[in-house]
Amino acid sequence: MNTKTLILPILVIICGLGVVAFLGFTNDSENNSQNNKANKKVEAAESFESNYKNLNLNQKDTSMSDYKVKKDENEWKKELTENEYRVLRQKGTERAFTGEFYDHHEKGVYTCGACHEKLFDSKTKFESGSGWPSFYTTIEGNVKEITDRSHGMVRTEVVCNSCGSHLGHVFNDGPKPTGMRYCINSISLDFEKE
Repeated sequence: MNTKTLILPILVIICGLGVVAFLGFTNDSENNSQNNKANKKVEAAESFESNYKNLNLNQKDTSMSDYKVKKDENEWKKELTENEYRVLRQKGTERAFTGEFYDHHEKGVYTCGACHEKLFDSKTKFESGSGWPSFYTTIEGNVKEITDRSHGMVRTEVVCNSCGSHLGHVFNDGPKPTGMRYCINSISLDFEKE
């Protein structure tokens, strides 16, 4: 057998081994990359879950003793509807443009949906375009502001100063004379007509 005849099969074998080795290496690095991405997603999900469970650790404790109205959560559950309880007591949010008072223009006073404390005068209500009732000030002393560090943001939560129920948040992008926008869940409010 001649040398030229042997070289061709040897080159084919060497090239074949090179291709197999290359494909194996590429597949391993793709698997490692996919495993790394999957591990990072799992770590992120675990981190989120851990942070979610501890949301209230970053907020000032607002126990019942801080408020005039003292009811335990079982009493609130009996008095409020499921949605009222979710927003007022568990700090939920109703969907924008769905609440009873976002496009409400009667004269009177907006009260706490849980304990009926007077919170906002209709004269201070304005159209913010946000989809929630907005006011530029409160009835003095009846709304409490609390730093809220949930959902990866720092905001100012507003609660009823009488019972501690969640109302919404306040922002500094409102109209004159205060420059404040109290963005309130409709379900957190009742209304007393003048």
